[in-house]
Amino acid sequence: MIIFQQIFLGALFIIVSLLCLSLPVYFFLKNKFNLEDGLERFVLYSVFGMVIFTLSSYILAVLNLKFLMYLFPLLGVWTLIKFRRNILPLRLTVKHKLFFLTVLIIGIIGQVAVNAPSGFPYKQSLSDGKEDIYFYSSHGHDGVWHISLMQEMQKGVYPFQNPELDGSKLQNYHFFSDLLMSEFSRLFHFSNLDVYFRFMPIIFSLLLGLSGFIFVRAWSKSEIAGIWAMIFTYFAGSFGYFLYIATHNSLGGEAIFWLSQTHSVLGNPPHAAAFIVTTTFLFTFLKYLDSRRLLYFIFCVILGGAVIEFKVYAGTLILGGLLVVGIFEAFFRKIFGTILLFTSTLGLALGIYLPNSANSQDFLIWQPWWYIRTMVVATDRLNWLDLELRRQTYIAEGNLKRVIQLEATAFLIFLFGNLGMRFIGFWTVISQIRQNLFRNSFNLFFLIITLASFLIPVFFLQKGVAWNSIQFNQYFLLFFGFYGAISVSELLKLAKARNIKILISILIFLLAVPTQMGLLWQFYSNKPLSKISYEELEGLKFLKNQREGIVLVTPFDGYERDKYKDPPIPIHTWYDTGYVSAFSSKHTLISDEEQVKIMGYKVEGLLKEREEVFKTQDPNLINAFLKKYNISYVYLAWGQKFKAESDKLNLDLIFENKDSKVFKVNENN
Repeated sequence: MIIFQQIFLGALFIIVSLLCLSLPVYFFLKNKFNLEDGLERFVLYSVFGMVIFTLSSYILAVLNLKFLMYLFPLLGVWTLIKFRRNILPLRLTVKHKLFFLTVLIIGIIGQVAVNAPSGFPYKQSLSDGKEDIYFYSSHGHDGVWHISLMQEMQKGVYPFQNPELDGSKLQNYHFFSDLLMSEFSRLFHFSNLDVYFRFMPIIFSLLLGLSGFIFVRAWSKSEIAGIWAMIFTYFAGSFGYFLYIATHNSLGGEAIFWLSQTHSVLGNPPHAAAFIVTTTFLFTFLKYLDSRRLLYFIFCVILGGAVIEFKVYAGTLILGGLLVVGIFEAFFRKIFGTILLFTSTLGLALGIYLPNSANSQDFLIWQPWWYIRTMVVATDRLNWLDLELRRQTYIAEGNLKRVIQLEATAFLIFLFGNLGMRFIGFWTVISQIRQNLFRNSFNLFFLIITLASFLIPVFFLQKGVAWNSIQFNQYFLLFFGFYGAISVSELLKLAKARNIKILISILIFLLAVPTQMGLLWQFYSNKPLSKISYEELEGLKFLKNQREGIVLVTPFDGYERDKYKDPPIPIHTWYDTGYVSAFSSKHTLISDEEQVKIMGYKVEGLLKEREEVFKTQDPNLINAFLKKYNISYVYLAWGQKFKAESDKLNLDLIFENKDSKVFKVNENN
């Protein structure tokens, strides 16, 4: 029964998305674009609508006018009624329809399948009807963080607050994807869990595949190249499976060379949304350079400027590429359109980014070759200690030739191992360079952002969590997949016989997909890692229904997980997360220490104070702490407790069951 309910709600969500995102843009633009077909219009209207919808939500939150967001679905309904004769005859002007639809549908299913089971209610037993919520993979941390942000943004308070650190404005975080999802939950009363784990991933996956298709088709003038762009985006993985087969006798090894592949991008909604906006920007920028039309200029500014708050890495690449190409065109061609586009895009980007930024101007740290070095020696990656020992020996001996040889070996493994079958894209890169790259501004721009997306992590780490800079490389995989798609189409043109074309296609596909297959196999053959029990959900629901106030939760104790033999284990023992904020809609004094530190908050003193409170036997110290930080509630799960005598604490027990306790601070004492 619940499956049919999910299907119905999912279909309803897709309809609502079209009404809010695509149709309002159609109303204002209709036939103002000289586009090849309805598919291009649909993608451009939908992605631009997604950006405008999110920007509008942000601006209206600043102005405290978020009720005006209901204008989007109202305008969508009115547009559908007024222009139904133009909209409803849906025609797919694709020659290879079966090939196209097969790749699209299987690609969406494969991507969404990795997200969908998380955040879903699972019965403890068939008899009692009690349902726990399970989380697979890292969803118990990353997904819960996004759920807590969505919950916070639905309150309509600006500046947006960090729900995991009370009294702190949200800073140094690209929150537009969370704002987008939270608005759909707020306006139409969908569950945050459904929107995050199941419904929005369908929209993201659809637009990710289609945006890649229309861009590469327009760039290469080849429909087959466009379809292969979808294949590389949806299915292509690393060559890690070669090592994984040898060491584990199974497929897998997606990130053995460090990089998560594009087919798993839905696990990171900001990344997925930025992929979509970036690819659509590439399409509009290509059209702008061909026509120099003002409308494409405006679209480029809005897409390129807004993407920085979906994912700062994408905005950095686009702005850097525009700057270089703009300077080149201004100096050597006396054309100033691109440099004007850069300044306009930069202005919008800074207007969005700076109000939500704090001390982030030097977020990169010079640390060349760190990822390559750790790829070689880390036990969960290559674990090739002999190579590193030889390198150190040759350095000590001053044998520069051997050092260069070993460094080059590690570099090439990092490059080609992560690229997988995308490496075939070098054919297109070399071809474009030989055709005089500087004659084509778009090809120059694309090569610049591709090189930047690869080289930045090779030489830099990121402050906070050092390895976050590796996310630049995921854009490299996306971009090189587009190069690879064009190369495949050119290769197939050289093969005259149909059987040879089919054989080449099958061979490339079979060599590209094993890590995707391994990912799905590992995901569904393993149990979920963490859970929130029915009893805890009851406690959190009770807490949610209380008056607003700050919640104190215990510090994370990693040793607690040793009490549980098999997963899923209680989420508070699995990892330090903000699940109390996410499911109670209350601010915690502090939780999810890792996420808080990533965003640059200085919390070392607060963390020490909280740790002392749960270690001390002095009730006066605890009571003073509760008063100092204006704590309203204390939430304890699965036997957690203070070491001080409870009857001497200014706390009243207001809820208790097997897995949770909620205390209210007695303000009269």
